[in-house]
Amino acid sequence: GEVMNEHMKLTKDVFQIDAQQWCKEIEDFINEKFSESYRDGIVVPISGGLDSSVTAALCTRAIGNDKVKGLMLPERWGNPEADYYGRMISKHLGIETVKISISPILRGVGTSDFLLSVISGRAFWKDIVNKIVYKSGRSQKEDYLDSLKGKLNPWKRKMIAKITSKQRARVLVAYKFAEENNYMVAGSAHKTEDMVGLFCKYGIDDCADIMPMKNIYRSHILQLAEFLEVPLEILHRSPNPDILPGVTDKYMSYFEMDYLKIDLILFGQQKGLTAHEIANQLGMNEQAVNEIYEIVQLSKHMRNHALAPILEY
Repeated sequence: GEVMNEHMKLTKDVFQIDAQQWCKEIEDFINEKFSESYRDGIVVPISGGLDSSVTAALCTRAIGNDKVKGLMLPERWGNPEADYYGRMISKHLGIETVKISISPILRGVGTSDFLLSVISGRAFWKDIVNKIVYKSGRSQKEDYLDSLKGKLNPWKRKMIAKITSKQRARVLVAYKFAEENNYMVAGSAHKTEDMVGLFCKYGIDDCADIMPMKNIYRSHILQLAEFLEVPLEILHRSPNPDILPGVTDKYMSYFEMDYLKIDLILFGQQKGLTAHEIANQLGMNEQAVNEIYEIVQLSKHMRNHALAPILEY
């Protein structure tokens, strides 16, 4: 109850887990779902980031490296680091990788337009993103809130639609590959991103047959990664999505705080602490905590794929 909660200390200790036990439970889950699936293997879309590396490691331990494939889905304007780290984790786990470019799809839907092909890729994008997002006098957090509230200007809406189309193109390719090979798709979503809507609805970070880490926070995943001996270079990478050049840490960019603070706010809310209490404990202003609460509320529709009325019959 409420009384107990007042004495709860919001420090990173609240996320302390028995990583070995959790890995075992997750691996059992993967194994069980896999044997019920009538599939021959599991494909993990890998980005070279921490989350997909941990997912791939758990799948490999659960069903063996011969039955797991890492799927790399690059595009022309993507982050070249994704390839480097993707290969690193695959080699480390001894799994085969398959690489399929999503560029033709993006051309087909008009995501990579003429302008981009004239000027050399990433540097240009980075510059554009900086100009639009950071120099418009609005923080990315304000823009993010505006986008959740349907208030973005058409220019920015177009940019976001281009970015999300990349994540949806990846779903198309991942499922085509999975169906051709009779594989199931394992995804890398987790609770921190889920609760604050930091994913693309119907994107590769939202659609899969199993999401082994969907119900745990990023703070937990770091401990799993350590236990699983994910290469240190990957473990220490900043949460850097291969979507927006110029974004090097998505939590800092979008929320102006690191993932641990967000985890603690979400955890405090989950345990029924008031925004005031959380702000006090974390030495923050209450407004910032309330903003996260608002974001959780506004992004709720993203976590419910198709809203439907309940009718009596």
